[in-house]
Amino acid sequence: MDLAPADLAARLADVPCWDAAVQAIYEARGEPLADVALQNRAELVAFAAFMRAHGVRSYLELGTWTGRSLCALQAALDLDRVAVCDHGYAQQLGLPLHLPPGCLHLKADSDSDAYRQWRAGLGPLDLVLIDANHHYRAVKRDFEINRAFDQRFIAFHDITGSNRHTRGVARLWQELEGWKQELVLPHAELGLAHSTMGIGIWAERAP
Repeated sequence: MDLAPADLAARLADVPCWDAAVQAIYEARGEPLADVALQNRAELVAFAAFMRAHGVRSYLELGTWTGRSLCALQAALDLDRVAVCDHGYAQQLGLPLHLPPGCLHLKADSDSDAYRQWRAGLGPLDLVLIDANHHYRAVKRDFEINRAFDQRFIAFHDITGSNRHTRGVARLWQELEGWKQELVLPHAELGLAHSTMGIGIWAERAP
């Protein structure tokens, strides 16, 4: 089914996202200790719309927290293949992990030999989202590792670098050459007219 953006917004309306309550937990504890999608809802909808518009049918997440975003995208888009690599940090903090049916799951670091072997076995993919370690060296390493494989798009979460923990993503995003599209929208759940996150989508050449 070819979903219109309004339909995507409706399908994603009930997904728990980063709101004022999560922000308060983050400010108090230094971790967003909640079973939610660590996303600006408007940007999640825009990301789903991009995936639909560009015929994304296979999708891999590096870093999934509790899996809420992954499950939401699968439910909204009915993807053919979904996969995730995550070392289980949220579960170490006592939070659950949600995975959609049929999801391929590797519990490992995204810079490990185990990941490289597993990623090679996945074959060509439409889109890979990098949302793991946000330090500059780590996100650059994730990019270089995945760039060596076959995918149409590589996306990055937190390209605005709105806090010290995400500045590495913003730095790499600004450095990258190639085709780029930014999904940077007001964070309405926080009552803000600007984004505290942002999703950047990169490709070798314009699609």
